[in-house]
Formats: sequence, structure tokens, C-alpha cells
Amino acid sequence: MTSDRERPLMEATLRIIGRKGLDGVTHRAVAAGAGMSVGAVTHHFSTRDILVDAALRFALTREGGRLSALALSLQSKAFDTDAWIESLVGWYAQELRSRAEIHVACYEAFLAASRSERYRPVVAAWFDTWRQSAELALKAAGSSDSRRHAELFVSALIGILLQQLAAPRRSFRQEAKAALSALVNGLLGKTPR
Repeated sequence: MTSDRERPLMEATLRIIGRKGLDGVTHRAVAAGAGMSVGAVTHHFSTRDILVDAALRFALTREGGRLSALALSLQSKAFDTDAWIESLVGWYAQELRSRAEIHVACYEAFLAASRSERYRPVVAAWFDTWRQSAELALKAAGSSDSRRHAELFVSALIGILLQQLAAPRRSFRQEAKAALSALVNGLLGKTPR
């Protein structure tokens, strides 16, 4: 669990990864980004690798918690697929407007995992978190194969988010909602409204 003192270090590290990639992370850069001394950074994270790992896990925990809470909040009543997708897309639209660098950092971690075994566990945990959240929602929506459907949904969501980060569109929210709704309706065998 990240302490209140470590939170600004995690956020600064993720912003740096988002702007400059994993190689841009140094204790000095994080200290400057967090408004702290280099000594404070090294006190909490003795090596750059420990700092990067902690920041990626911080981002995973934050996003995973949000995704799970969203799916669970919609479980308490009759599950509304449209409400789930609207909430999910709405949250990501806000995130990509206000915290784009943090999400770019996540994709940097995905690329790093393709080159280094070191990042694969955190990236695997990320995909598992996304899949489990989507699986919970799709199962409640009546999916006949919620795990496989969740994997397809997550793949589409990751692609949609990456596309928005790389080439932002004003119509992102409407387009993402329409695309994800069409996918889910197809997976569930429902005709669109």
C-alpha cells in the first residue's frame, strides 16, 4: 500500500514515464516532479528499478480498484450493460483528458514487458485485473463464455484507449461507447437498440 508521502513520488514517476519512457526515470527527475529532495526519493526507493516497479504497481492498484468498483456497483441491481459501458467510457474519457501521461506510462510498461521479463509480472497482473473486472460485468450481463468474452472486450478497450492517446478525437466518448456496445451486444447475441 502506498503511503501519503509516497503518492506524489508515484504520480511524478508515472508522469515521467508517460513523457519520456522508462529510461527517463531518475531519482533526480522524480524529486523535481514531486517537489521533494533527492534524499527523500532514495529514502523510500533505493534504486530506480524499485521506484519504477512501485509506480507501475501503484497505477495498477488505482485502475484495478476503479474497474472492480464499477463492475461491483452495477451488480447490486439488475445489471445494465449500457450503464456499465457508459460509466467505463466516461471514466476513461476524463482520465485521458486529465491524466493522459499516466495512461501512456501503462502502455510504456506493456512495451517494456515485450523486451524484458522484468516487467511481465506487473503487466500480467494488469491484464488479469482488467479481464476479471470485465468478466464479472459480462457474466452479470448474461455472457455464455464470460472469460473469453472478457478477453475480447479488454483487447478492444486497450486498442481504443491507445488510439485515443496516440490520435485524440473529440468524439472519443461517443465512438468508444458505440464500439464497445456493439462488441458486447454481439458477444451476448443481442440486437442493438
